[in-house]
Amino acid sequence: MDFAMLLHRAIEKAGKQEILAAELGLASSALSRRISGEVGWQEKELNSLLEYAGCKIVDQAESKKKIEALKETLRIILGE
Repeated sequence: MDFAMLLHRAIEKAGKQEILAAELGLASSALSRRISGEVGWQEKELNSLLEYAGCKIVDQAESKKKIEALKETLRIILGE
């Protein structure tokens, strides 16, 4: 997932951009400026956006290791 998809997911969940702005504690115009790139995002805002969208940042390498371990376990259990 990229940042644009994260924004899309959050706006979709909120129903409209104005509601998302309120959820993030921003004025609608402030959110609009951040989305357009006129103003940068602060860490607190990004964390709120991730939390609201129900997403978190994970290490792909760590997740891949876990998936491979689960696949190997299934192979053993299924006797393949």
